[in-house]
Amino acid sequence: MDETGERVVRVLRERIFDGTFPPGALLPSQRELAEEFDVSRYTVLQALRRLLDEGVVESRQGSGTRVVRGPWGGGRPVLPGRRLAALGPLVQAAFSSRVVTIDVFSLSGESLALHVRLNTERILTGEIRPESISVRLLLARPGPDFPLFTTVGDPEDHRARDRLERIAAMQTATIRDSLDHLRHGFVPDVRFELAQTSIAPMQKLYLLNTTDVVTGYYEVLQRRMILDSAEEIDVHDILGLGAPLHHHSTADAFPHPESVAVVDSAKRWYEHAWATAEPSGTG
Repeated sequence: MDETGERVVRVLRERIFDGTFPPGALLPSQRELAEEFDVSRYTVLQALRRLLDEGVVESRQGSGTRVVRGPWGGGRPVLPGRRLAALGPLVQAAFSSRVVTIDVFSLSGESLALHVRLNTERILTGEIRPESISVRLLLARPGPDFPLFTTVGDPEDHRARDRLERIAAMQTATIRDSLDHLRHGFVPDVRFELAQTSIAPMQKLYLLNTTDVVTGYYEVLQRRMILDSAEEIDVHDILGLGAPLHHHSTADAFPHPESVAVVDSAKRWYEHAWATAEPSGTG
């Protein structure tokens, strides 16, 4: 499968794992997916076959492709005060508030771009009507000593790192464009701020409406990457797709002390990291 097909697999897998397509949900039709990703029906078919092989979906003639397994299979034990979480429903809930604040620290902003776009559609159709939206995205800035996206055996080869930067630029443009639509009579106050830091993210972090934290560790691995030139190289990479996400909230009537401590710590860490980061634009 070429890189285009791998991207379709990656995005669909992420939507399944973050709860956008929960177990039992039907995926869009092959035609709809081909139009969304601007690929051939054959590429979509290859991607769906990959998900079938992984046991994530099932397909029956005349019934479409249905999600049969979430990210954690039969579930895992959860410590007191800690919840395994699906990101999609939590971001949906955050956008349903009158005042929406979302602070994110991640590698590329790809998950955030997806959820901003989906919730922008909810606002444009009148399903929800927030009065203000503030989104801050803190991205890792791959510098000379950045330990990820380096070619195995050749740390001076920056092609994988350059590709990461292009992906991040594309995702931030999607976020900015989605929020820009809301300024035209839909949401009175919309703000988007972007900053970069030299901190290499070992986990993604979402702060939702100052009360909820969603976090999950990236998986560190060595994998084969197909460049835009179709050349294949082995890189040191991290993947967040399918990693268990943990949810802590202080919005409950009687929040668990661990959740209170985690949310407070996450907010302090984020404010410090943001204050020491390099601003990359506002909107």
